[in-house]
Amino acid sequence: MTSNPGGDRLIYFTAGVSLVFMMYSVVRHATALFDSVPQESRNILGMVEDKISIDALAKLARSDSIVLQGSSVRILLSRAMHDANLRYILDTVAESDIEEERWKGVTTLQLLTRSESNRTTLVESGALEVLVGVLKDPENREKSHRYAAVSICELILGSDTRRRQVVQYGILEPLTRFLVKVEPANELQYWSLMVVHQLTACGELYSELIRFGLVRTLAEMSRLSFGNANMPKICLESLVRLIVNMDDDDDVRWYLTELLDYDVVPLIATYIRSDDLELVYWTIGLLHEYAIKGVAMDHFKEIRGLCRSMNALLSADEISISKLVLRTLKFMILQDTSFQLQALNAGIGLRLPKCLASKDDEVKYWALSVAHEFILHPQWRHQLIESGVFGQIVNIGLSVMSRKPLKTATEILPAKEYIVDILVMMWGSEADLDQLLQTRKLTEATCVFLQMEQMTGDLSASRLAVVMAEAAKTSAALDRRLSRFGVNLNKPSTVSRAVS
Repeated sequence: MTSNPGGDRLIYFTAGVSLVFMMYSVVRHATALFDSVPQESRNILGMVEDKISIDALAKLARSDSIVLQGSSVRILLSRAMHDANLRYILDTVAESDIEEERWKGVTTLQLLTRSESNRTTLVESGALEVLVGVLKDPENREKSHRYAAVSICELILGSDTRRRQVVQYGILEPLTRFLVKVEPANELQYWSLMVVHQLTACGELYSELIRFGLVRTLAEMSRLSFGNANMPKICLESLVRLIVNMDDDDDVRWYLTELLDYDVVPLIATYIRSDDLELVYWTIGLLHEYAIKGVAMDHFKEIRGLCRSMNALLSADEISISKLVLRTLKFMILQDTSFQLQALNAGIGLRLPKCLASKDDEVKYWALSVAHEFILHPQWRHQLIESGVFGQIVNIGLSVMSRKPLKTATEILPAKEYIVDILVMMWGSEADLDQLLQTRKLTEATCVFLQMEQMTGDLSASRLAVVMAEAAKTSAALDRRLSRFGVNLNKPSTVSRAVS
């Protein structure tokens, strides 16, 4: 049976591909069966398949047999990737005046993009520009827009080059148009957001994405679930990426302030309690940006149960969340006595030993920085000693001054400075002196720090030496212990190197 080339190719759009689009799982199953055929048998089978006419394949696709349907669609899709056929499909999508044909062409492309082996050929054939054109054309039906967005999402996955290409083709205008629709959210908005999420993974596109107003759009959409639990975290992850990568701190503060109009405070209050740790991570990530920039902190500190939520997060074995929570806490409790007490009352101080014992240097460092703020409260020093926090700090002190300095020790203050401050505060408290003397290795650690200070300057200018000298006057036990380690605070310059 002879048929014209155009008519043959249009069969791809009719009963064949379109019919089985709704049962793609069958196609995948049939493909898996085909892939299991030995290579020699497969070559013979391929020769037979090449003899089957397209209109015969279309009839088979409408068969009552699931196996025949799946096999015929697999062959149709394979033939669709032949140069002439693929060119015809792309030209139909880009140029046809018949909207029905354009829709069927987009449907076929969406099927073809599902196979990773097809994607390079599709991109090289110009599929990205054609699909962006589908999004830009308001005459196309919503399903065409949705299938085009799905296809683009597949094609740009993991490729900054392709992400830049679609932006050059003008994808941001239709995407923002779909995202800000006033009617109830739909699948087109979902897939448009998925494309935006892909684009925010490319650092070179941040300024362009921000220029198109996507910070505001993502903030608005982060409150919508679309019946899909992934939506809030996709929105927040994309939003945090844009904010974190802004070059100008004033711009960051401006946008963070503007986001308050989108109810970001109650949003964070809700999501931080979620059972979805990924959603919690990006929620903390957004709160972290407010904390380090010092924007609207009074609003966030008023969130009911915020410290309890943070305390619960520190109990989880999630290093990435722990370091983000601790870093956020550091900036929130800095020079705020009231919030420090609120955090302590929530039990955060009792979580610090686990954090200080972490194998991750960043977790250790930020736990140390939080402990540095808590130690200012005399009423909590006793608990910090009993909970093991102070013992962990001593261990870190010995490590920092010997072989293993913390890798993040330049963020705010070197870890050494935090530890010296803590030692000064603790030894300066006469009420805690007896308990301190019972803390294992504390005197040894203190002597190590005194020796290090002697190496860098005169101990007469050392706050720690002054405090220790005063404490030794009131405690004969401490004075004897210091002497045993070779420290004579009556003559600071004679501090020996007895402790190795």
